[in-house]
Amino acid sequence: PKMVFSPRPLSSIRVSDLNFKLGINFSPNKIISTHFSTEPPQEEEQAAKEPESPVLVEKMEGLHIMTIGINRPDKRNCVNTETAEHLKMAFHEFETDENMYCAVLHGLGGNFCAGYDLEELSELEEDLANKIAEILMDQGPMGPTKMQISKPVIAAVNGFCVAGGLELAIMCDLRVVEDNCKLGFLNRRFGVPLIDGGTVRLPELIGLSKAMDLILTG
Repeated sequence: PKMVFSPRPLSSIRVSDLNFKLGINFSPNKIISTHFSTEPPQEEEQAAKEPESPVLVEKMEGLHIMTIGINRPDKRNCVNTETAEHLKMAFHEFETDENMYCAVLHGLGGNFCAGYDLEELSELEEDLANKIAEILMDQGPMGPTKMQISKPVIAAVNGFCVAGGLELAIMCDLRVVEDNCKLGFLNRRFGVPLIDGGTVRLPELIGLSKAMDLILTG
């Protein structure tokens, strides 16, 4: 007689086999998905990453060079209060380290610095005047621009170097600038003054006439 093979009834399949084939844990009341992986499970504490510092400092001991990098690439390296404080501390460390002879200031992510972070100021609608006065009396918005540094500092400039970022660059003793770099005091187009030494340093570097062109028109 002709034999007919029918599918194996579900009730005759062992629950453990069914769970393995479907990738689930089966129970009469609930179904829980299971993910198969050869990697050991990671705890949430290990997966969570600590936020990076807004300023990265690296010391090349053999060359006696310290690199100071502004690390806010998503903001085009705009400087806020925290970043300004970190920059000030980095330059103070450079000044006091007898093994460091030269510093290189640069920006990470394709831009040198696009000035001060205006988003931070926009969040201080009620206390804005006091905040600006506090910054001016302390160190200036950009951090190290009013420090007296006795050792040479080089600015490695690329991308946007505008407003307070340009004041950081002209604070340095030398500037190495890419051909496609954007330079200017764009804040002057909106009536925002230069308060980090730009009006004093720029005429000394390029002459009064050219400096006035930038300072007055941006």
